[in-house]
Amino acid sequence: MSYDSVCEQVKTLPEVCLEDASKYFTFLLYQYNQTKFESLAESEEEFSAKMQKGFDDMKNERVTPLDEAFSEIKRRFA
Repeated sequence: MSYDSVCEQVKTLPEVCLEDASKYFTFLLYQYNQTKFESLAESEEEFSAKMQKGFDDMKNERVTPLDEAFSEIKRRFA
C-alpha cells in the first residue's frame, strides 16, 4: 500500500472520525518506535562496560566533537 493511497483513504473519512484516526496513527508510530528500540536493550553488564569504555575514552581525550555526535545520532534514529 502506498502513502498516497492511505492519504486518499483518510481524505474520505467523515470529520467525526479524524480524531480517532489520528490517535490510531500515533499508536502505530509508537509501536513502530518501540520495536525499533527493542534491539537496543542490553544487560546491565553490557551497559556498564560501554559506559566504562566511554568514560575511559573521555579521560584519554578520544572524543567526537559535539556537532558530529548529534549528526550521527540524528542519522541513526531519524
